[in-house]
This record gives sequence, structure tokens and C-alpha cells, in this order.
Amino acid sequence: MKYWMSLLILICVLGVSITGEAQEVLRLRGVPFDAVKVTDAFWGLRIEINRVVSIPHCIKMCEETGLVDNFAKAAGLMKGDAKGIWFSDAQVYKTIEGISFSLALHYDADLDRFLDGLIDKIAAAQEADGYINSHKTIKLKSARGTAEDPRWSNLSSGLELYVCGHLYEAAAANYRATGKRKLLEVAIKNANLVARLFGVGERRDVGGHQEVEVGLVKLYQATGEDKYLKLVKFFIDERGRSHGRKLRGPFSQDHKPIVEQREAVGQAPRATYFYSGVTDVAAITGQKDYAIAMEKIWEDVVSKKMYITGGIGSLHENEGFGEAYELPNKTAYTETCAAVSFSMWNYRMFLLLGEARFIDVLELTVYNNFPAGVSLKGDTFFYANPLESDGIWKFNRGYVGEQPYMYKEGSATRKPWFYCPCCPPNAIRFVPQIAGYMYAQRGKTVYINFFIDSDSVITLQGHTVRLKQKTRYPWDGKVKITVEPEQPQRFAINVRIPGWARGRPVPSDLYRYLNESSEEVTLKVNDRSIALNMRKGFAHIERKWDKGDVIELDLPMQVRRVAAHEKVKDDRGKVALQRGPIVYCLEEVDNGKDVRKVCLTNKSKLTTQYRGELLGGVVVVKGSGTVRKEDERQAKEVEFTAVPYYSWNNREAGQMVVWLKWNTAQLGSIRRSSMRNL
Repeated sequence: MKYWMSLLILICVLGVSITGEAQEVLRLRGVPFDAVKVTDAFWGLRIEINRVVSIPHCIKMCEETGLVDNFAKAAGLMKGDAKGIWFSDAQVYKTIEGISFSLALHYDADLDRFLDGLIDKIAAAQEADGYINSHKTIKLKSARGTAEDPRWSNLSSGLELYVCGHLYEAAAANYRATGKRKLLEVAIKNANLVARLFGVGERRDVGGHQEVEVGLVKLYQATGEDKYLKLVKFFIDERGRSHGRKLRGPFSQDHKPIVEQREAVGQAPRATYFYSGVTDVAAITGQKDYAIAMEKIWEDVVSKKMYITGGIGSLHENEGFGEAYELPNKTAYTETCAAVSFSMWNYRMFLLLGEARFIDVLELTVYNNFPAGVSLKGDTFFYANPLESDGIWKFNRGYVGEQPYMYKEGSATRKPWFYCPCCPPNAIRFVPQIAGYMYAQRGKTVYINFFIDSDSVITLQGHTVRLKQKTRYPWDGKVKITVEPEQPQRFAINVRIPGWARGRPVPSDLYRYLNESSEEVTLKVNDRSIALNMRKGFAHIERKWDKGDVIELDLPMQVRRVAAHEKVKDDRGKVALQRGPIVYCLEEVDNGKDVRKVCLTNKSKLTTQYRGELLGGVVVVKGSGTVRKEDERQAKEVEFTAVPYYSWNNREAGQMVVWLKWNTAQLGSIRRSSMRNL
């Protein structure tokens, strides 16, 4: 033990990188999602809707659009051309991942048998050397197949390596959930082929759309094969380096080596998938230059390029990041896929650095941007998630059967599927994993990140500790955590105190609260109040724990007015409403046609009310403001109702607004006292 403490001190003093056994001992690790039984009304309901509605829906759409049959055609079991977009195999793999995770939580024999049959088709479509890509195989086997489009011929837009990455993720998930190796063997055979073809001394190139990096890490973790980790590192280090090829530029984060990058650029999902893979490798190997780059890029996103909803990727034209502070509301893209990959990256950053600020941002995304992408019924989806809508502009992609697919037949409401259907299967694989973000552990310390009514069992240095949370979060700030160790033992519990409860809507100056909270966070152990011994955003409680010990956390749930940094021109003279982690919006269905003209004043009193019958059960915010129409000289007072942003567009299509008008003079007159909390 003294050796490891000495090593840790040396690392802190010298800032050196470490690898091997030492790195493994010191790593912060997440607690698996299937070690937690979620029982709350918010996530428990979504996990069940995902299981009984969203997963069957994605299976049906994959079958109806021909994506499943593509594998049978590639295997020679059916005749015909490939259907769907050219990288559609990835959507089937993501669906398999979602099914596998769901099976781990709730076994279904029929679904398990379906999965076996689907995997049989995939295995049959794999070629002898391990190559698998149904579109490419079908084309090359057909009479029209020519050498003009051979394997790996267009890594930029063909996305073959992207598809491989999702295969590896699906295979690791399926093996973990079922113990069956058939899909894992397909993935191993394919990854071995990729390892033979790419690398120093072989083909020096990278995929246009990152994902293979994340998938290879998952495959490495499932198999223990070092060559997959080495291959990940090759793809990371090769990006941005011209070795006999033309760089693809900022859109694919291929403009300079990752260790030299300091700003988030290009398409948001490509970027955050890539950053997730880099962060994984940094955590596994201790490579310091990776960690430095990731932290700097993350800070760039959170301080200049993130919406108050936790969404990223502001521009439709590149599905990605704009310039610093370029955050339009009506034309915000904030793709649902980006919400998933941004969440993945934030959690990995937390595991790398152990700081609550990453969980603060993760929470903002998973309670606002991500759930907005899926209807409450679970069978329609947003591709884009704007923060304002006039009810007319068709910001969402529509379903079409053939190209051109990008924005044709778009919609101002959610759609059941898309020609590029990446978002629906991404959602169904993410929802079952939500409990995997709740806890983490390192040595004799347990981290409590999320507050979800649940029952979990954690193994801590060879002994089990049961943690039971009772809470109505995010509607109520009271959280009761019962601690039940297998036997009395001394260890630490780190309880996250959310940034929003400490006066910070985000861990930067991009957004700030205008009204200070009149309440304080309180923490008790066995009915005795204790001080908040804060460490990196967590309240640290170290003691000898006995079965039945109780932690009680009370977080103030006051409605807060949020203002954006003055450089965000689209939010000047406006405020948003936030209560706890939930960001609110005004919808036309509640407030009429003038909803986007509502202006808050200093006199606007805001009250809350829980409505169990509304939108699956939500707390609404009621208040008053003014509306002045263009043909009127004087503003009229109006009453308004605000609902959680994620719930908008579930009753009827119409206008919506997150950022409400605010008198500029009033905004300037308010003392920026909340800045003292930054």
C-alpha cells in the first residue's frame, strides 16, 4: 500500500504519465448499469418505454427499410440491391447493442431468439478474410460491381471504419449481456483484418467519421488483446498527420494532430466520438498529452460552444460546431446523436480526472437535450433539437426512401425514421445504460454522481456495499441514500453537489444565474447535519459505515433566471428559466400564438406546480410577463406556463421558445453578484 501511495505522490509532484499495473490500480471506474435497479418515475419509465416501444420500433424499421435483408443479400441468401444509406449496417449494430443492454436488464426469450437469428445473418455475410460491409459486398458481387469502388476505397465518405466501430461496440455489448460469442467472433475476425491492413508500415490512413476508436477500446476490454489498443492509438495519432494522403480538414478533426488541438471543430458527433476514444486511451495508458488536449477542448466547448440544454453542434450546414459563442436558437442543430456522444465523452472525462464538473454537464445533457430527441411515447424522434421554433420551419429531417436525403420532406415535429437513421438506434442503446453513469469507485471511495430512485450493489475492495436511493429527483431536491455494507467497514462516499445547486448553471462563464438562491444545500448522516467537505465538486464523507446508515441530501429547487455571456448575440436581452437540472420552455399549446413575444420583468413572480397528469408527470413553472404586438403601443400583461424543454412537441406541433425576452435596461441594472460564485 505504501508503494502505491508513494507512486501517487510522485505522479502528483512530477506530473508524469504512468502505464501498466500502476495505472490500473489508480483508475476511477464506473459501476456497471446492470448493477443498478432503477425504480424512479423519470428514468424507470423511459427504460421501460425503450424496452416495449422504442426497441421493437427500431427492429421493425430496420426490417421494413431493408437494412436487415442487406446482410442476407450479402450472404447470398437473398437476391436484390442493397437498401438504405451506404453505412446502414451501423444502424443495425446500434439496434443490437440496444437490445443486448435491454436484455441485461429484463430478459426476453423471444427477443433473445430474434437476436440470435439476426446475428446468424451477419455472420453469414462476413467474407472469409473477415471483411464485412453489406452494401460494399452486394455491389461488388453484382453485375455492376467494378474495381472503381473496392474495399476501403473511400474512407472519408464510405465510412467503412465507422461501421466497424459500431460492430465492435455491439459485439462487446452482446457478449457482456448474453455470454454468447458469435457476434464477438465476427468482430474479432474483422478487427484482425483491420489490424493487418492499417498501421505504421502498412496503410497510413484514418476514417472520415470517427467511431472505430471507441469500438476498438470496447473490443480490447472484452478480449484483453493489446493489439486492439495499439490499433486505437495508431488511428488517434495518425489523424492530422499527412503520410502520403490528403488531410480531410477540421470537419473530421483531421487538420492537425490531436495533441496539438485545443478547440472543438467540425461535425459534432465525429468530434465527440473521437474525443471519447482519446479519453479512453488516456485513462488506460496514462498518456498525459492526450489528457491535456481533451481537457482544453472540453473547456472550449463548455465555455464557448454549448447550449444551456447541454446540446452541442449549432450549425445545420456542418452538423457541428460554429465559431466561439455562435449559438443560434431557432436554427440550432444540437443533433440527438451528438447528445449521446457528448454524454459518452463527459463521463469518460470524469473517469479520467475525477471532477464533478464533467457530471454537471452530463446531467444537463441527459435531462434536457437528449430526452427531447425521443417522444414520450417512444416511437418518433428529433434529429435536430432547436431551442426555438415558429412551428413552420421544417428543422427536423424527414423520412425518404431514396437520395437526396439530407433535408427533403423535413418536418417541424418528430418523425418515426430517417433515411440516415442514426438517431433512433443511438437513443435505444443509450437509455438502458443511464444507470451506468450513477456511480463510480476508486480504491475505498464510492462516487455518487446521479440521483435516481434505485437499488444498487457495488463491490468495494472485495466486499459488497448496497446503496438505496429514495428520491423524486429531478422534481424534488431531497435525496435519501441508505448505506448497507456487507460488514461494517471504513470507506469514503463522495456525493456530488451539482453546480446548479452551488450557483453555477455550467462550469464556465458561458451562462450565469441572475437571481441568487435563498436556500442552501444541506447534508446529513443519520439525522446529524455535517459540513460540506468539498473535493472536486463532491461532498466527501469518510467514516466507518454500518448497515442502515443514512445520508440525506437536500438541494434547493428554486426557479432560476439564466443569462448568457454577452458575446452570445442571439441571447442578448433574454433569459432562460431553470429549476434544478431542468431547463424550461414556453409552448404555443399552453400560451397561444404570442408565445415567442412573452417578456419577463423584474416583477414576474415565478411559482411551481407538480402536474402528474401532464407529459408523464412534470413540474410546471407559472409566471407573468408582458406581450406587445407590433400594432400595439402598450404592452399587455399575460400569464404563462412553462414546461420542461425536453417535453415540447409531444402534444401538438407549434411555436416554442427557451430564451424569453427581457428588458435590456433591466438586465443591465441587475448586479452580477452571482459571478462571485464562479
